[in-house]
Amino acid sequence: MHAHWGTFTKAVSLGNGLTFAENAMRRHGLALWDLSNDGNYQVIGGTSDVIATVVCVPQSGNLWMTVSAYSTDSGLAERTRNDIRADIVNTSLLDDG
Repeated sequence: MHAHWGTFTKAVSLGNGLTFAENAMRRHGLALWDLSNDGNYQVIGGTSDVIATVVCVPQSGNLWMTVSAYSTDSGLAERTRNDIRADIVNTSLLDDG
């Protein structure tokens, strides 16, 4: 089994960060097994070939996030981690004004 992971911070609420993670997994074709609205701090999804986890930790002024992916194919785990992370990093809230 191969694992790839990385962390970053994002200036969003816990709810928005978890929603961004859930949407990123859906956009990249992963089935969701642990949803963003169940009261915990993680989203888990995958396919028969890869599993991805996003964990969110609220901090003062931002959200610390880690994205991990696991697979018997190291390249697939790395691509999945990179794709999910990039999707979350590039997602922003629309300005209501």
